[in-house]
Amino acid sequence: MSIIQTIRDKAAVFVFGIIGVSLIAFIVQDAFVGKGSQAFSAPSSTIGKVDGIKIARDEYDERTRAMEAQYQAQGYRVDESMRQEIQNQIWNGLVSKELLNAEAAKLGIDFTSKEFTDLLFSEDAPQEFKQQFTDPKTGIYNIEAARNAFKTLQKSKDALQLQQVNDQLIDPIVLSQVQKKMMAIYTNGTYIPKWLVEKQNAENAQVSDISYVALLYSGIADSTIKVSDAEINDYIQKHQNDFKQEQSRSIAYVLFNAAANHSDSMNLWNKMEELKKPFAEAEDPGVFVTRQGTKSPFFDGYMNKSRIQIPVKDSLFQLAPGQVFGPYYDGKNVVIARMIGSKILPDSVKARHILIASLDPQTGQQTLADSVAKNRADSIQRAIAGGASFEMMVSQYSDDQGSKATLGELGYFANGQMVKAFNDFCFEGKVGDKGVVKTEYGYHYIEVEDQKNFEQSYKIAYLSKPIEPSVETDRVASGAATQFASQSRTAKSFDETIQKEKLNKRIAENIKEMDYQIMGIGTSRSFIKWIYSNDPGTVSEPVSVGDQYVVALITGEKTEGLQNAAAARIMVEPVLRNKKKAAELVKKFGTYATIEDAAKNSGQQVQQSDSIRFADNFKPGFGNELIVIGAALDKNYQQKPSQPLTGNTGVYVVKVKNIGALPNDAANVEEQRKALLMQLQQTMNYSVMQALRDAATIKDGRLKAGY
Repeated sequence: MSIIQTIRDKAAVFVFGIIGVSLIAFIVQDAFVGKGSQAFSAPSSTIGKVDGIKIARDEYDERTRAMEAQYQAQGYRVDESMRQEIQNQIWNGLVSKELLNAEAAKLGIDFTSKEFTDLLFSEDAPQEFKQQFTDPKTGIYNIEAARNAFKTLQKSKDALQLQQVNDQLIDPIVLSQVQKKMMAIYTNGTYIPKWLVEKQNAENAQVSDISYVALLYSGIADSTIKVSDAEINDYIQKHQNDFKQEQSRSIAYVLFNAAANHSDSMNLWNKMEELKKPFAEAEDPGVFVTRQGTKSPFFDGYMNKSRIQIPVKDSLFQLAPGQVFGPYYDGKNVVIARMIGSKILPDSVKARHILIASLDPQTGQQTLADSVAKNRADSIQRAIAGGASFEMMVSQYSDDQGSKATLGELGYFANGQMVKAFNDFCFEGKVGDKGVVKTEYGYHYIEVEDQKNFEQSYKIAYLSKPIEPSVETDRVASGAATQFASQSRTAKSFDETIQKEKLNKRIAENIKEMDYQIMGIGTSRSFIKWIYSNDPGTVSEPVSVGDQYVVALITGEKTEGLQNAAAARIMVEPVLRNKKKAAELVKKFGTYATIEDAAKNSGQQVQQSDSIRFADNFKPGFGNELIVIGAALDKNYQQKPSQPLTGNTGVYVVKVKNIGALPNDAANVEEQRKALLMQLQQTMNYSVMQALRDAATIKDGRLKAGY
């Protein structure tokens, strides 16, 4: 899954997940008066403006840190790429907030503290909030319990917690409700009349047969048509919305490969050969590979045959316990594998459990004495054996909030998905087994409900080492890059050295100031900062990016505004060239009264095309020329041929032979009207927000602020 998609998928959870319910208390009745994080502290600096409204650096930083912490808590690795995506997500959110608030103020839209309280303590409360006070046995939101929680914590004076709650709970809810009110104005104002649907149906049912003559642009050589910069600039001025550009820079660069080479690979292979014997003789293979720093952590369990997907799996399955296979290549790693054992196990198990937690795995803090937790779990086992309801025990005693809502049911899970002790009990036992198992979370009372898809399973220890560049390999690449950089301090010498050394010159364009990666180079925010901190014509020192060194020349800069003729030529020149060709081709048709005359004047044949409909986007003969399809359904061209029609690929003259209509008895006009209206309303939110952005003056000052 891409980084940007991961963030989008998790965005809704983030709004509420970063704070506990215990923090929400006091603010609804008192702090809500502030309506926003700025009620708590004034920003010390800004990172941008939206129509002159400052975006506070403090708020941006705090929200970024909070979102990073949320992803880390969920097990995601927040690397440079994800960090930049998070920052962009926060920036866009803050921009949208200012745009919405400004537009809502113009429209007189507000969301009062009373409306906020009424929403929070009602069945329409946000789901992420409701679930904290929902009875798992009944699924009913306990409004009174929510009120009591607020009353209990009303006297909280923790300013940091107060700000977090305001930022992560109040602001998002208020903004969401303001947006909801505003969008209701637009969506309720949309209407699609019945006559319009009927008209569309009638037009779509039309079918036509035509004769036509075509003169294609390809008949005139491009080299014979000249397009000047003045003509391109004139076209840009007439189509300004199509040629707006952001500020960007371009570079020319040379890469020096510092990745591991064949020598590095062979050195590692030889070292792994030396480890093969001690690995085979190790008393505990799991401890051995861990001490050796294996890239593949030791899994102290059995893996089903169908789930083992490695290049040499068939060879491994032939090993007897204790035998070693390898070394072998697995991607960019060299691996040795040792068979520990095999047995027949299910590939999935269905179970249910009750957890008595004794330790918080997030903090490592003990929450309950081990002996107390053990006695409580044993008591639950005895009670259920004596006839007590499992479901009642889950509701009263289980500390696993995730499965508590499903009355302890975990559904089917794959081998290796649970922690070892839990997994072993479920997969190495049999259906109907019940017992108490200790894990790092505490004590579980477990019931195995079903097992399926039994197959041979293997426990294998892997000693895996990545093929990495040696110090010598890196030194050679770094030295070559340094030498090139020292000989290429100007744009002229940069190109001369490339030519002299027969190096590969690469180009990267449209690098935005807040980008964090460059196609062909990789991720390096610091490198992009360098590009924007120096003038065009500057040559960099060697920059390490991934497994390569880069030496770059800043070749140019595009300023925000309209493209110039040079930048727009690639798009505009073909359009203007074809326009000039069209003028010449129109002359070839001359004066004509019939389609045959048009063909004779142009030296072409009359062609035929039948069964043309509005819904067609391609027809044999003239392709996707919509101007021809439109003319085919124009009744004016039944009496006489059309004037020359300028299309995308040529100039056409069309004569309509007949226009008919296909029956459409199945059409339900009212259902069509509703569907079109719903489609229009669904796109309204994006359309409105995009219109607000287009109309606003947005200044992103994050680069100057050091981001």
